[in-house]
Amino acid sequence: MKLNYILCAAVFGLLFGSRSSYADERREVPEQLQPLITTAELVVGGNRFAFGLLKAGKLLEHADVKLRLYSIDGSEAKLAAETQVSYQSVNQVKQEPAVHRHADGTAHVHGDDSMVRGLYVTQLSFSRAGDWGIELNVKHASGAVDSVGLAVTVRDSSPTPAVGSAAPRSRNLIASDVKHLRQIDTSPKPDARLHQVRIADAIKQGKPQLIVFATPQFCTSRMCGPVVDIVRTLLPTYGQRMAFIYQEIWQDFAEKKMFPTVEEWRLDTEPWVFVVDGNGIIRAKFEGLLTVQELEAALQPIVKPGLARRQ
Repeated sequence: MKLNYILCAAVFGLLFGSRSSYADERREVPEQLQPLITTAELVVGGNRFAFGLLKAGKLLEHADVKLRLYSIDGSEAKLAAETQVSYQSVNQVKQEPAVHRHADGTAHVHGDDSMVRGLYVTQLSFSRAGDWGIELNVKHASGAVDSVGLAVTVRDSSPTPAVGSAAPRSRNLIASDVKHLRQIDTSPKPDARLHQVRIADAIKQGKPQLIVFATPQFCTSRMCGPVVDIVRTLLPTYGQRMAFIYQEIWQDFAEKKMFPTVEEWRLDTEPWVFVVDGNGIIRAKFEGLLTVQELEAALQPIVKPGLARRQ
């Protein structure tokens, strides 16, 4: 198909009448195919675009997904690109049933039926800021095809610290600063190894960093995944060559008070993972759920050759 195809106004309205929102289980529509977007930040240039797919209350895995990207100009939508989207598994990380709490105080249990075992990931490039449309065509094993469209807004630049920029010299709280580790870690099993180094100190020492901003207990997304656990799996391989830092989002969840470090990094969504080199420059960042393979590919260029072999 040539990329000069333009949708008429009527089709445009049907495809892109709804604007995308960050994956949120409270917006579920049981009988419809629903994309659960985990990458809210989209900017001019190349972007990682990731999402889950939900239908009839279940997350769809290993579906055949084709994505079409449209440049929107008024009531016209011009096809800009199309690509097949791969499903990436996070099954290498053991997940236990967990409970997290929403903003209204209600608790949600993630058991076997609702655990996130993977997501769909692709790369999208936007030539300009403004409105764009995304169409997802999902072919099921039965041969049936579902289509869903959504509108997204692309920014001129990143509101969060950009790749290639200096990382904020934050003085995050560490294990020795608190009486109980749960004050700075809402994981089911807090890990002191992720709370030993301040971001500012690691930069001063010239040590690369893997920084995860997350709140396992208070995650509000239907695509809550084991991001802190994914980061933790890399400790045996990279722990001696990098600082591993987990920054909890909420200093006081009831009062909606974030930790100062989260505000310094200008994060409005979670989770986020940043890879920072020994000079304090951000070399990669990931919004939402990610896989071990994605993260390890980002780490390899900033560690010394031969010092980060899988055990």
